[in-house]
Amino acid sequence: MTHAVDDMQHDRRPRQPLVIVAIAVLVIAVVLAVVVFVVDRNTPAAEAVPATVPVPIRVAHVPEGTKIGVVVTLGDGEGADWDEAAQGALVAERRLTLGGTDVELVTRNDGGSAGGGERAVEALVDSGVSGIVVASSGAHVSGALEAAADAGVPVVLPYASSGSDSWSTAPSPASTSAAMERALRGADSPLLVDLGGGAPSGLEVAHVLTADAAADDTALATTVAERTGAVTADATPAAGDDQADAPAPADSDAVVVSGSAARQGAFVAALQSADVTVPVVLTPQATSPAFGTALADANGSLSGTFVSAGVATDDARALTSDEQGRAMSAFLGGVRVLADDPDAQNLTADQPFSAVAWAADSRSHDAVVALVRAVGSARSDDPSEVTDALATLRLDAGDGIAGPALDFRQQQALRTDATVLAASSQTLGLRPATAEPTASLVWFQDSTAR
Repeated sequence: MTHAVDDMQHDRRPRQPLVIVAIAVLVIAVVLAVVVFVVDRNTPAAEAVPATVPVPIRVAHVPEGTKIGVVVTLGDGEGADWDEAAQGALVAERRLTLGGTDVELVTRNDGGSAGGGERAVEALVDSGVSGIVVASSGAHVSGALEAAADAGVPVVLPYASSGSDSWSTAPSPASTSAAMERALRGADSPLLVDLGGGAPSGLEVAHVLTADAAADDTALATTVAERTGAVTADATPAAGDDQADAPAPADSDAVVVSGSAARQGAFVAALQSADVTVPVVLTPQATSPAFGTALADANGSLSGTFVSAGVATDDARALTSDEQGRAMSAFLGGVRVLADDPDAQNLTADQPFSAVAWAADSRSHDAVVALVRAVGSARSDDPSEVTDALATLRLDAGDGIAGPALDFRQQQALRTDATVLAASSQTLGLRPATAEPTASLVWFQDSTAR
């Protein structure tokens, strides 16, 4: 297997003995996690699950030299939240190699702009990819989708809604809004703090507070504390001030935060400092690894209460004894195998994979598996034939995906509705240890929300 970034290629010979070690360590880790778990609202329920699903993924009839493109957003641009999560694509690549199917991942950076997405896709098409995973989100992904549609190359989006000739494996906007509504727990007067993410489609809020990227988070959090009654606003204007400039009275009983993961993380740290106690609901960008990193960088507490909406695709799923739990366990086994390879690098070949293993996400993994399954079904790496094959596929845990079942007969391939998610900072011990500490959170279905 090879992994290309621009014109650089890296040898990825399979290391079969690591599979046995990885599975053994994984079983021990799961048992230890079960022993030490304390179950409450902020901790996923723990049940032992045998790692009986094999780490290798076998796909027949995949032509030699098949390439899959991956578009990521590097830097601080729109969609950069998912750069670290996208490393799960490499886990799919390695698991396929272990199963005897060699594919090549080719990565390009869209720079967080529509024009950059168009150029990234054009470069991938020129390199001969059979399909593309756009591992980004935001309005700018339209550039990549339009370019791919023009070239007739299928696209899978694990973190964004679908467009022309593309499939989304993220929850539908309607089900996400419904889950966020449940997360508000009957609040009568929610306050939306728009940090650049806009108003979630279909979610009803009573008040909106808009802030640009340059807004002072401390001052903004103080305003939210006043609007929610956490502190009493000084309603008496200073001498010479207009009465209209007086602080608004407490008028909100919940807060919705919308924006990038990094922006949400920094602002939640400010809300913690302001002692805001009403329910705070985050948009799905917060389920990105970038949220915890930003929260810690702003001196926030990872042990707080965090609520969002989405589908349970995180590590806690491996602690359940159903088929999907075993599939997630196999994915995490693949993470360990790849992290144990000293030659394995990240998607952009500027770090060892072991440095990003803590963030590698099952959603990007499943997107790659889906495209390779379509190649195998088509028995061809021709993008038009792969598109036709993908449009007929239905995949579940038995096909090697780690998350919920996918039905590509519809562009909204994920048929599972979003649920309320809560997060825990408790280390589950299911991933390899990192040399540097990480601000990781594990998102799981909040069983207390109905």
